[in-house]
Amino acid sequence: MNYDTTSKVKTMRNLRELGANIYSRDIDGNPDHEQKYPSALLATAGLDDKIYIWYPETGDIYKEYDLDPQIDSQVNCLKLSGDGRLLAVTGYEVIKVYDVHSNRPLTNMSNNSDSISKNITCVNFASTNNTSLITGGEDGYCRLWQFPRRNLKQTREVNCSQYGVINCLTTKHPDFNAVVGTQSGYILGLNFSDERNVTELLHRKALAIQSLDCHVEKHNLRVVAMTTIGHLLSYYNGQWTDKKVHDKLGLCCVLSHDGQFLATGGSDAKIRLFRLEENLIFEVRTLSDAKLKWIWCLQFSFDSLFLFVSSSDGVVQMWSLRDWDIKRNYRGHKKSVVSLSLFEIRQNMHNMHRQGL
Repeated sequence: MNYDTTSKVKTMRNLRELGANIYSRDIDGNPDHEQKYPSALLATAGLDDKIYIWYPETGDIYKEYDLDPQIDSQVNCLKLSGDGRLLAVTGYEVIKVYDVHSNRPLTNMSNNSDSISKNITCVNFASTNNTSLITGGEDGYCRLWQFPRRNLKQTREVNCSQYGVINCLTTKHPDFNAVVGTQSGYILGLNFSDERNVTELLHRKALAIQSLDCHVEKHNLRVVAMTTIGHLLSYYNGQWTDKKVHDKLGLCCVLSHDGQFLATGGSDAKIRLFRLEENLIFEVRTLSDAKLKWIWCLQFSFDSLFLFVSSSDGVVQMWSLRDWDIKRNYRGHKKSVVSLSLFEIRQNMHNMHRQGL
């Protein structure tokens, strides 16, 4: 790997290789109150009403949150912020934002708000300063939220209800604030500020969009989407392709940070890994393990050397993409792990590679 040669970057690299923590501003952005934060975190949510935050390198638990089933709902989606300080969690008529380094939510929006109804199915941070969220829900609305001074407040919304339930979203598309996939087979580009705020990118009848991701490199845009019947929809250079990749339900798809790899998962207990070259998709490997069941969520490490996998067996796995072996098992959940999110300082996982994992 190539590293910057400036003294500051060298110092940060050395700290990471020693397994040290980094310094950052406190949760309110006050530079006068520096705190030590881990350089990598893995957040997982299961049907056992548990949220765990792990050290990816060791498999040890950093934080644990117990959800009250009488008050909280099942977690549909969670997302760590870009600096690893915040964790957004959504469920049935619930949106919470946690300070990762404490045990209490910063904000807690529930069904006492007129803006929250039915399941909030997906969430992502909308800004680099991590002060706003975008959510999609079962009511067909995509909403922009801001939380100045720890109060979550809806600022804008886009009504997509005519296109069906919103199942998934990404904020990586360069031309839209969000791209969403719906239960009715639509992939839509959304802008909160434009009068024409909904752009139909694709419609496949009878193909519910379960998961999607985007990657931009130079002037080339790639969009991938997984349908519930196991079809992979892929857009590149103005063309859409349709490829059957799972025999049963398709549940998730994710692109690597460099855009060279694609991983998909489904109810057939298989993880399929593909290499991407312009319009071409080449299968590299099919990963499987006797303990794996439904593959709910996947995420690459930043350097594309590892793949994190959550499934219905309650164990999160970290696979090495060098020798196709499982290097870590994250044990704690008693039921299906339905969502995961990884935060890491760029090239942090390189330390694990240096250790021979």
